[in-house]
Amino acid sequence: MSLWCAGALAVRHLGVPSELDVVLFAVGAAAAFLILALLGREHLDVEVPMRVPAVVVANAVPVVVALVMVAGALTVVRGMLGFFLASFLATASYVLGLAAFIALRARR
Repeated sequence: MSLWCAGALAVRHLGVPSELDVVLFAVGAAAAFLILALLGREHLDVEVPMRVPAVVVANAVPVVVALVMVAGALTVVRGMLGFFLASFLATASYVLGLAAFIALRARR
């Protein structure tokens, strides 16, 4: 949901994307996911899909954080970088928000 909304926000702020913009949007999301997976690999389970706590379904907060990040960035960034940045920020802030939920849950 956050990635779709990030795309809609990017189109709203930046206009209709070119083919390259669409590719950059996809690359941005994949890059954020892969970078965060590499940074957090020591905390990942050996098998995927792994069991996750039920709190993960309460992911509205990470979605809101992702959209605020994207909307803020799109007021500053224009051009090709905007589509890449929109998907990168949406994915990164969503994944980090979900990780924070899981970490808080684990402390209990």
